[in-house]
Amino acid sequence: MPPPVPVKLSPTMEVAFSVTAYSFCSGTLVLINKLILHKLPFPSLVITFQLCAALCFIFGAKYGGYLQVDPLRWEYVVPYLYYIVAFAMGVYSNMRSLSVSNVETVIVFRALSPCVVAMLDAMFLGREYPSKRSWTGIALIVLGAYGYASFDEQFASQGPSAYFWPFCYMCIISFEMVSNIVTPIQLVGLNYIYICFASLIFFSPSLFYKNHNNRHTARKLFAVSI
Repeated sequence: MPPPVPVKLSPTMEVAFSVTAYSFCSGTLVLINKLILHKLPFPSLVITFQLCAALCFIFGAKYGGYLQVDPLRWEYVVPYLYYIVAFAMGVYSNMRSLSVSNVETVIVFRALSPCVVAMLDAMFLGREYPSKRSWTGIALIVLGAYGYASFDEQFASQGPSAYFWPFCYMCIISFEMVSNIVTPIQLVGLNYIYICFASLIFFSPSLFYKNHNNRHTARKLFAVSI
């Protein structure tokens, strides 16, 4: 039996498929995190579990021969430190945004990040400013965000403070997108292993934090695990 012939998409279809797949995965992840935080309203704790799960997956795939992963060396971690800090802050601000806002608000602010990245690319990386066509797209995104805020009940009742964490999330991920391009060292395998390892430093203390909600936290963990 001859091997199956891979399906080749046209450039336009490939771009459309990539955008649709990314939007679906990104939106689904935001929705799942929102549901998790509804059952377990402890952002740092949730992030810690997710990072540990990511590390287990990476190491399992590595030892199973499915992924090539660079050895964990300090000289690899150091160049990524500023990006690791930004990654940790971005993940935390994302979780805090989902804790205090709805999913739509987080998606709107994430959609605004390319507008910021376009400016940062031109200012710090020497790239060209957006073309007229790109400016039109950016203007439509900003106009859509303005329209959303105009009808958002949370913004109407709380004012700009309602968007504090979503705004922080937008700024941080915009910095991540730019800083990831200028990282001084390129690794052969998955550099995310270093990001996950180092980011755990920021969130793992939440597992050992003791307060009067410990019993309530234990009940939440048990309920989610079931």
